[in-house]
Amino acid sequence: MKALEKLFELRRSLATYERELGFDKLSEVEKSVLEFVMHTENANITAITKDQYFLKYSLSTIKRAVGTLLDEKMINANQSSVDRRSMLLSYNK
Repeated sequence: MKALEKLFELRRSLATYERELGFDKLSEVEKSVLEFVMHTENANITAITKDQYFLKYSLSTIKRAVGTLLDEKMINANQSSVDRRSMLLSYNK
């Protein structure tokens, strides 16, 4: 029971932080993609789809989330100089 109480406290704290950062309007997958991009150097859609956490999401769901984050100007996409087919995602500070 203590573990569940602690889990709820963590969820409440997370909700507060997300609200303060302005992330509370994003869907869960959009928040997850944003957090992945923020903490992963040279992030791209392929890297997101290969991460264990994102296996439960389809490629189209991840692409939609990236599209939303790009539209909201929360992330940027720049063509890789190594692989011209790859668009590197970065957090727009």
